[in-house]
Amino acid sequence: MQVQLDDEVWEMSDTVKLEEVIARVSDTAHARGCLVTNLTVGSRSFTDRDLVPSILSQVAGPLGNIVATSQPLQSIVASGASSAQEYGRSLKVDGEQLVQAFRRGEKRFRQLDEWFGRLADYVEWVELTRAVESTGEKPDSMVNWLQEVLAARERTDMVGLADLLEFEIMPRLPHSP
Repeated sequence: MQVQLDDEVWEMSDTVKLEEVIARVSDTAHARGCLVTNLTVGSRSFTDRDLVPSILSQVAGPLGNIVATSQPLQSIVASGASSAQEYGRSLKVDGEQLVQAFRRGEKRFRQLDEWFGRLADYVEWVELTRAVESTGEKPDSMVNWLQEVLAARERTDMVGLADLLEFEIMPRLPHSP
């Protein structure tokens, strides 16, 4: 089976699992300071959300050749900076609405869970940006507070949730312009 990452092409055994091929492609891109941005297996395009255990455990050969493209992390971070800021501001607005609901005693766990999913995407972006732009300083991260937020949610501690969101998470999200 043929594997291509940008301009580099190599052969891999048809009997290896897709997860092994993807790992090699990802490791090769990472060694170049890049991130895989497009992945095609056979004639099917994949995103990271498509790469579930049932797919990754398949033998890769019958699926077809693999073609991946990558971009330098710095260019990904630079091109996405304004979108990430806007996304963070949107999270903050929605989070502030959750805080108000929690202060009223409303248990909006479905909305909170959806918001957590969006927050996780944002935190992943922020951590990637910090890694790429590493200046040596380590500002306080939202990650430090997420376990406490999850524990308060599990206890259905509405006041604790409101406090953690308002005083620990929201100040770390971007301000409106």
